Amino acid sequence: MQISHREKKIIESLLKSPRSFLSIHQIAQNLGVSSRTVHRELKFVEETLSRMNLSLDRQTGKGLRIAGDDTDFALLSEQLDASTVLDLSVEERKVIILYTLIRAKDPVKLYSLASEIGVSINKLSKELDGLSPDLTRYHLTLQKKRGEGLQLFGEEVNKRQLLADIMLDKLNSTSVYSVIEDHFVYQTLNDTSLKDLVDMDQIFSVERLLMDELAELPYVLLETAYLTLTIHIVLAIERIRNNEKVSISGDIIKSLEVTPEFQVAKNLARSLSTAYDIDFDFEEVIFITMHLRGAKRRAAESAAESDISPETDELIKEVSRLMHHDFSGNETLREGLLLHLVPALNRITGGIETYNPLTAMIKQDYQNLFKSISIALTTVFPDVHFPDNEVAFIVLHFGGAMKNIRASVLVVCTSGLGTSRILANQIEEHFPAVQVTKLASVSDLKSLQLDSYNYIVSTVGLDISQPYTVVNPLLPDSDKALLQQVFTTRASSRVQSTKQSVYNDVIPFVVESDAILKGIVFKTISISSWADYKNQLPAADELSKREDIQGFAITGYPVALPHIAHSDVSKPLIELVTLTSPVQMKNMDGVMQQVRYLLVMLLPEETAARPFVSELSILLMAHLESPDEFFSNSELVVQHMQDTLIKQISQKIY
Repeated sequence: MQISHREKKIIESLLKSPRSFLSIHQIAQNLGVSSRTVHRELKFVEETLSRMNLSLDRQTGKGLRIAGDDTDFALLSEQLDASTVLDLSVEERKVIILYTLIRAKDPVKLYSLASEIGVSINKLSKELDGLSPDLTRYHLTLQKKRGEGLQLFGEEVNKRQLLADIMLDKLNSTSVYSVIEDHFVYQTLNDTSLKDLVDMDQIFSVERLLMDELAELPYVLLETAYLTLTIHIVLAIERIRNNEKVSISGDIIKSLEVTPEFQVAKNLARSLSTAYDIDFDFEEVIFITMHLRGAKRRAAESAAESDISPETDELIKEVSRLMHHDFSGNETLREGLLLHLVPALNRITGGIETYNPLTAMIKQDYQNLFKSISIALTTVFPDVHFPDNEVAFIVLHFGGAMKNIRASVLVVCTSGLGTSRILANQIEEHFPAVQVTKLASVSDLKSLQLDSYNYIVSTVGLDISQPYTVVNPLLPDSDKALLQQVFTTRASSRVQSTKQSVYNDVIPFVVESDAILKGIVFKTISISSWADYKNQLPAADELSKREDIQGFAITGYPVALPHIAHSDVSKPLIELVTLTSPVQMKNMDGVMQQVRYLLVMLLPEETAARPFVSELSILLMAHLESPDEFFSNSELVVQHMQDTLIKQISQKIY
């Protein structure tokens, strides 16, 4: 049986509890994708099941389950085990391409790389174009040499940084590790794709050496910082063996060789040299020093943070002035900034750009705060350029301080031990507005007053009536985005807004949303091509660019969702279009398909109504099986959006 990777994962999720219903949301969480992505795949899932004499039982309010005879269930399981996975995702292909190019000393032939990821050379060329943002961020360039192939150029430090981020992303999205007596235990060693990317035995060995040598530091690192350092050192060992040496400027060397981290790095390099029979030269020791100084720390006993106290106080004062919000006197904010700014400045000074998966979301959700903090950082640190990823981390500190109450979180896992500690650290690191007040095992729940917690976050499904959210203990990007949405949505109903915030936030939202609601257009038209219609719209060029990156058509359905927020759009345009005959459009998997329905959503770049408009696309997803009802029933759509507007206004006020 041939089957796509994602389709196989959905069926496997349903087979774990074959007689129980599973919601679309739960399946999406299991796969680390959006509910919309699961909706797209269900048509193919049903086709596969039908070939096995099985069907998909859908019940409103309950979810999905596979229906059929036990014999057919058993046969399906056997077929899945023997199945051939047809495709790699775009992200998987990107990782393979980057990993191959970074590790290669000589140019890589186009045909061999295309064969590696299972695409044509023309398709590979498009994939390579999509790598530009990643390569630019790491100051790397890709050159095509006629008759030789592709070669990646750039500083060795930057290549190592990109490789480390690829590995960390792979670990964080597929593995769970616990801290047992301060030691990492990786639980997905049978993951073949992970073995291809990481030498797990070497990780264990390096990590043990790290634990011994880093005890001499005057502060304690976060568990995730140990993982990051371990990956960087494993890479250093591999690259040294391949004669790929780092080059570091003299100014950085002078500033780092007098630090306590340099002495620790020397001792660590000496142990590593003995253990692996390689030579860590002076620049490699400085390289380790840079990462030690840039590593995230727990609340430290060290006095190092006091060195930056005046600048921290000035930053709080400047942000208060720009935001018209008094942050002074908030010791939690001040301590958090002191703890964050020291390693952040060390990272920037050392040329290490940290990866922040929430940057885009933070820039959108905290637009004014992000701009104000960027300006304030330039004022307080005129000689330092803070990249967006670092600014976004600082925004989280101030964003949390703007809440009057830190929400209380209960973290649950099967045992209540290692994994819950990891998850608690991740939650408090990424969401300063919440506080983990209790760690519990599943068996502890019977004795707890669950209603006393604002949120319940678990690593497993729970048999409780209270709402809860299931996440991976290492919080991969999809789970961070999920918690960001959960915390933001529920917090708005718990924290009383001031009159000023009502005036600044709610009034513009109401005015813009009401205008959008009154301006929704339903129409039936005849066009010869999507391009003919698109070229009449505002920001047509930007729409084309967005479509090239990710198609607008929803795979498996005759529906497309062209949308953009851009400065070229002067006023909102929302149109529900039914076509008299279908046109060809690229879907979200990059394949052309026929489309008969268009939900067009164009917004100005600066608008308060994004959450309101987003609800329209959510309503569409609920009607993918019957799009004609959605696109022809204006009463249904308008009534739903009116109810949505009232609900969202209430959430903003109360």
